[in-house]
Amino acid sequence: MPNGTQKEHISKPKENVWTFLQDINNWAPLIPGYIEHEVLSDDQFTWKFRADLGMMQKNIVLRVDVMEKTEASKISFNLEGLNESLDGNGYFELYEAADQTTDLTGYLDIKGKGMMGSMINTMMKNYVPQTVEELTRSIGSKAAQ
Repeated sequence: MPNGTQKEHISKPKENVWTFLQDINNWAPLIPGYIEHEVLSDDQFTWKFRADLGMMQKNIVLRVDVMEKTEASKISFNLEGLNESLDGNGYFELYEAADQTTDLTGYLDIKGKGMMGSMINTMMKNYVPQTVEELTRSIGSKAAQ
């Protein structure tokens, strides 16, 4: 399964980073290739982005269901492809670090399903780790402002 983890150190207190992270509208636009997102409820939104999968580019639409929000600590979510046969999950987790700073860990796991699943997974092998790295770094940069 294509997955990736990225850690970032942010020069802001954990509570400040949490304030940024708990609002989906702050971080949804930061995914590489972002096209748009639509908030369906407090715990659900759609994410549309253009994925560069090496020899092909695809517009992907995912439904994101927030499964857990642990106050000032963690947001975990499930992903379901609306235009492609994909599913997965991910999270952002905050850890209080020294001197009013925060460590952020981002994780994504996205896999192809069905007949084309193994081919999709091969194409996304590098894409998913690269995406979680860029997304987590962007969240860290924006949250630090």
